[in-house]
Amino acid sequence: MGKNSDNQFISVSRLGIAFAAVLLFASTVCLPYEGQISFNGNKIYYELHEDAEGEFIVIVGDGPGLDSSYMKGVFNHGKSLRYDQLGSGMSQNLSSLDLTFQYYISELAALIYSLNIDSFHLIGHGFGGAVATGLALTNPPGLLSLVIVNPRLNYPAIDSALFEARVQELTKNLDKFELLFGNSSESEREYSIAKNLINMDTYNLFWGDDPTFINGKLRGFDLSCGLPDINVPVLVCAGLESFPGVIHTAIYQVGAFESEFVTFMNSGHFPMIEEAAAFKLIVEDFHRRVEEAVESNLRDEANCDLLSETPGERIFTLQDSERILDMQVGDDFTVMLPSNPGAGYFWRVESLEEDVLRLISDPFYEEPKEAGSGYDVFGFRVVGSGSSPVVFSFGSSWDIVPIKSCSMLVQVEEYFVEPLIIHASDLGKTFTVGLNEPIEVVLESTVSSSLNWRIALTTPGIVRQPKESETRVFEDSSGLAKKVEQVYYFEGMNYGEATLEFAYGSPWDDVPPEKTFEATLIVTEPFKEVFIVQDSDNGRAIEIETHQTLIIRLKKALSTDSGWKISSLDTKFQFIQNPYEAEYSEVSYSVFHLRPTEFGESLLEFYYSENASNDQPVGTFKIKIQTNETVDRSRVPLQ
Repeated sequence: MGKNSDNQFISVSRLGIAFAAVLLFASTVCLPYEGQISFNGNKIYYELHEDAEGEFIVIVGDGPGLDSSYMKGVFNHGKSLRYDQLGSGMSQNLSSLDLTFQYYISELAALIYSLNIDSFHLIGHGFGGAVATGLALTNPPGLLSLVIVNPRLNYPAIDSALFEARVQELTKNLDKFELLFGNSSESEREYSIAKNLINMDTYNLFWGDDPTFINGKLRGFDLSCGLPDINVPVLVCAGLESFPGVIHTAIYQVGAFESEFVTFMNSGHFPMIEEAAAFKLIVEDFHRRVEEAVESNLRDEANCDLLSETPGERIFTLQDSERILDMQVGDDFTVMLPSNPGAGYFWRVESLEEDVLRLISDPFYEEPKEAGSGYDVFGFRVVGSGSSPVVFSFGSSWDIVPIKSCSMLVQVEEYFVEPLIIHASDLGKTFTVGLNEPIEVVLESTVSSSLNWRIALTTPGIVRQPKESETRVFEDSSGLAKKVEQVYYFEGMNYGEATLEFAYGSPWDDVPPEKTFEATLIVTEPFKEVFIVQDSDNGRAIEIETHQTLIIRLKKALSTDSGWKISSLDTKFQFIQNPYEAEYSEVSYSVFHLRPTEFGESLLEFYYSENASNDQPVGTFKIKIQTNETVDRSRVPLQ
């Protein structure tokens, strides 16, 4: 692209004329439609083109405060979305929201999620380049590439460039607005139309009202240091006559991991209009190469072994929405939903039937791969029979109404188990029960006294009371009470040991009880053929039985040279198959299948090596295993 010395760079006032011709042509190719999404009480305007073939192109215009219409019809090689940021164009801030840079990232994410755009290229221009970069740094699901055009990422550097311009003789009457949104090559700028396109209140809020330096919310803000953390290909574009200049913009390309840089020799700040044909050609070629690489990677990943075939693993994803899940009491399962907490978006459990299901851990976020997005992870345990819809909602702290939802129906076969009845004669005994099995503690009270039993201590995390206690009165033939029983109802809600203590005395007097009763409950896990050990089990002591297979699954880096190795194999264990590497849900693992050969205690130790030729450990994993003989798991009191 050579520079024509006779060419006068297009002024901002002429952009509307040039763009009108582009729009007229584009309107004959595909018909756009307009819409609005509700976000934090405001309506965000957007224009969507879906008739074209190819991936979505999401366009973030300059600003803040600039109407996005200047980007209308710029791309026609894919489906496209452009929108007006809040406080600009047709998206007015009617809620008096305190606008921040993080808000603009969340707003962009809200559009993408609300319109169900699953795969897309992201393009940001000027300040929109910072917003697009901010979203890319959160690794949003479906992001293919990032194109930033004359991006404004390092605002201290822009302030320095304004200072240098200010000290030059020809720019004593410096107006930073002209440098930011005009063409630095023109001696006289007609910028009144550009100012008509911009909401100056929003502009001043971020850039500041001083004409010579940045004195708004953008002062001191620098996003350029995050570019090495972007995990998709990046194309950096600069106009030769743009402000603060090509040298300033080229630094961004150096910082990005997988990046390219293009200079448009006949352009200032608006190469998508000043050199429309060349700009489209270059961006279209970049997108084509990215999509070819993605398709090739998908073919390679399709050949990977998946750990989802591991017995005992039950993991469900967004693709399982609306499914009916048949379960049994005692089953554990995991739900992994693609999330984006960096942009302020996450999943939450809206509802479930607590008599059927429990969350067995706090939900957590996992970003399993060096490149790609992450998941909100929920672990559940089936604790009762019946059915329970599990409803998840997706949104952010900005949303009044969730953007989308996901639901599954868990069905557990109805069954009847005779309750375990514990009497006063069982004082001090230990009982083994299964999850959700009913327990009745029956204690007799004196008929003629005001004394009664009360609960002194339980273990709430292990057992619960499904209903209130009751008093049974047994009468003789004359109608007089001859026996009074107080009945307390419990059931196991989690695995572990629980203590039940009761005190007998007057509820009104603060004196020691006349007598006490105590029993211990052990809520045991159902027998499983496979026991799975993972990273979080480091340092634990666990018990298994002789008929169980032990699978140890430890995360590793994607590099094929790195991985976990076993320090030495205890004689009480043997390999079922050789250790191997596998990938599941975009996580790479070292996997070990072991089987106990005798009873007793064992210590298994593993070490992590980053290089196959160097066994120098950089990390260790230890677990103590107690192997017990398989026993009859029917309920029996233990003395």
